[in-house]
Amino acid sequence: MAGAQTPHLESGATTQRRDSRSGGGQVPAIDERLQELVGQATEQLTRRWELAEAQLTAVLQDSIDTECDLNDPDRVKVAASRIKSKGRIAEKIQRRIKNREIEPPQTIEEVQNSIFDIIGARIICKTLRDVDLAAKAVTAAYGPQLEQLGDPKDYIRNPKPSGYRSVHYLLRITVDDGNGPVQVPCEVQVRTMMQDAWGELTHENSYKSGDVALPGLFLDLSRHMADLMDQVDQLALTLAEASESIMTQMAVHNEFPLIDPDSGNHRPALESGKVYLGRVLTTGRNYALVLVDQFRGLLGASEVKRCLGLENFVEVSDYVLPGDSLQVRILEHDPARDRLLLEPADPEDLRRRHGRRRTSS
Repeated sequence: MAGAQTPHLESGATTQRRDSRSGGGQVPAIDERLQELVGQATEQLTRRWELAEAQLTAVLQDSIDTECDLNDPDRVKVAASRIKSKGRIAEKIQRRIKNREIEPPQTIEEVQNSIFDIIGARIICKTLRDVDLAAKAVTAAYGPQLEQLGDPKDYIRNPKPSGYRSVHYLLRITVDDGNGPVQVPCEVQVRTMMQDAWGELTHENSYKSGDVALPGLFLDLSRHMADLMDQVDQLALTLAEASESIMTQMAVHNEFPLIDPDSGNHRPALESGKVYLGRVLTTGRNYALVLVDQFRGLLGASEVKRCLGLENFVEVSDYVLPGDSLQVRILEHDPARDRLLLEPADPEDLRRRHGRRRTSS
């Protein structure tokens, strides 16, 4: 840092500092040579990193706007981006060297490529179902400018012991820093508003495995807070799905009223056991709303599970999406009570749909 006074240390010496956030916990010692090299990298490559940060944000937001096609633009958005600080770069490289994951870097380019998240961006979603929309946007952004470095790490379905929940994408963005195309490693985190609030409240991002030993009380409280916020996320998801279902039902009834306006009688019921072609209107974890011959009916997770012959819980949205055409069998239809229950008619079709979704994500 310009103007800073650095005490003289003999070759091979290390420096240590205490992190007040951890209550005085010891941060791994940083080798002097590594500190100097990281300082040089920061000084010489910051302009490149700034270009990469701006380009990453623009590419992601453009993909969100294009792929998600949202009525509410705030459901998914790039909320923040950052360039990792010099101190955090040195600490993370030191930890990777200590864990024998990498050799000590010898050049500023090796400094940049010794960690995966020199550049970071955060995508915030309103509800858990919007995480899937964000995943679609991230993967759709892959191309000449943005490459995937490894499989995403899903800490939402598999939370960390601390309670941390997010999906991490390790990527590489290509920019032109004036000397031609260069590649910069970057990380994109996708999380809900509640998961992001938990991270801010607990400063989870400040505590990395191997840095400090966190007090047991801190861990217990942070996990408890994470679980409570996950319950809020589940409630928000249910509320969003219920609201959308109500709006869809109103629209369907206005377009296809159950009562024939001329005769005043209910339209004939669909035949139980018969297979029809339906159109998926909305979908969620526990059900899909399907339009069948101008009636709307529910396709539940239990029916999907039974059709596939599975024992574990399934999420309906893993198999069908809004706009899909789907063969369904009528379990029960009572127009007078506005009740139509459905089950999938083709398990192989469901398996193919699930396979395509896994491949695309």
